Amino acid sequence: MPSSPPTPRPAPPADQYINLRAEDRFVPTRALRAAYIRYEESRSPSAINYVPLPERGLELGIVDSGAPALARAISSTLCRSLERAKNERGGHLPTAVVERVQLEIISPRGVARLWGTHGHRFVLTREVDRETRELVATILVGRSKDTIFFFTGRYNNLRHSTIAEEVDFTQPAGRDPHQRWFDLFAFPDVERFKPRAYHHIANFVVAPEHRGQGLSRFLLDAIVRKYSRDHLEARGAPIEHSQHLLCGRGFWQIGDPPWLSRMQALGFYLRWGGESFFLERDWAPLPPIYEGARRITNLEYNRAFGLPQRYEGRAPPASGAAHLLDRVPEVIRLARDPRAKLQYFQTMFDFLGGAP
Repeated sequence: MPSSPPTPRPAPPADQYINLRAEDRFVPTRALRAAYIRYEESRSPSAINYVPLPERGLELGIVDSGAPALARAISSTLCRSLERAKNERGGHLPTAVVERVQLEIISPRGVARLWGTHGHRFVLTREVDRETRELVATILVGRSKDTIFFFTGRYNNLRHSTIAEEVDFTQPAGRDPHQRWFDLFAFPDVERFKPRAYHHIANFVVAPEHRGQGLSRFLLDAIVRKYSRDHLEARGAPIEHSQHLLCGRGFWQIGDPPWLSRMQALGFYLRWGGESFFLERDWAPLPPIYEGARRITNLEYNRAFGLPQRYEGRAPPASGAAHLLDRVPEVIRLARDPRAKLQYFQTMFDFLGGAP
């Protein structure tokens, strides 16, 4: 007998697509104003719910990322920026991986419903005309210092304080129960995976049309000056808006290897010993890595991003309890293992006092 036809897959929702529409970065001013969040328990309840930045002709605020016009604008900026990470464009990620992220995580639907539900979505915009503003940069900041936006590809919006209970570390990778998902990774002990009192950040990007203007550092500095509770209190500065304040000590990022030098240029510092690695197994080979047209090894890839040489013969930081100095020998060992490929660095940015 002929086999029955396969069950057709349901069509994705209308707001789940790879958004490469550059025109979506333009938002009606009325929609932006309506999307700005007002915090009911603000210390400055009568103030406006955004921050004008006249020195650059810009405006900063926390928005409801579920507002359709804002979800599309943010998605457009993120998806178009991630295009350059494709290995076919000279980037460091397989095209299939980039497109999965674009579709599932930073599509308009992903922006509105995934990590954004647990974070403060900051947008930096400029006036185009009296009725339109253009999104020029954005960053997502964990609302709680306990939030981890993602943990491998299977968990989102975890609480660091309960990660050991929430995550099944014995789960299979596929159908074979002896082939475990977490055997494919090497990362810090979960109890110390995230530094306490720091806000996780993600989706930090400047629109392609506005790169080279110093907007990344300008956005960070503006958030610290206007939204960091500790920074405002240390300066005795007034609170100029009726939005949330950030009560943590700084920002924490889990970043792809090429991002390290960029983040350090912006004032972030490496969290020693915080690296994660992909591990190749006989039953799960890692995809090939290319540098241009040349295929390279995991060891070459690790060396290209400073491992293990960045730790060899160097004195550890003089201060900073958040570093994982006891794990540095393990990072060096992994960096020399031909079956281990660097996955992420961790970086940090302090609101007060600078890097240790």
